[in-house]
Amino acid sequence: MYFFDPDGHQLTQGDGVIVETARGIEYGQMVAGPLELEEDEMVAPLKKVIRKATDADIRQVSLNREKECKAFRSGWRR
Repeated sequence: MYFFDPDGHQLTQGDGVIVETARGIEYGQMVAGPLELEEDEMVAPLKKVIRKATDADIRQVSLNREKECKAFRSGWRR
């Protein structure tokens, strides 16, 4: 679980979000609603939520997961 600054976005538990991580732009899901944290509870500065995920984002995540499963079943290796 990672903490992000909601940056004014109206988000609730279960919402999909697009965020920037050390690995690049990624899809994530809110496991809790926005929280107020003490400074010693987080690594500052928090990265901001880029935006709430769209239906197209969610479809793309689903498609990517299907492709990943097919690749593993077919024995694809790097």
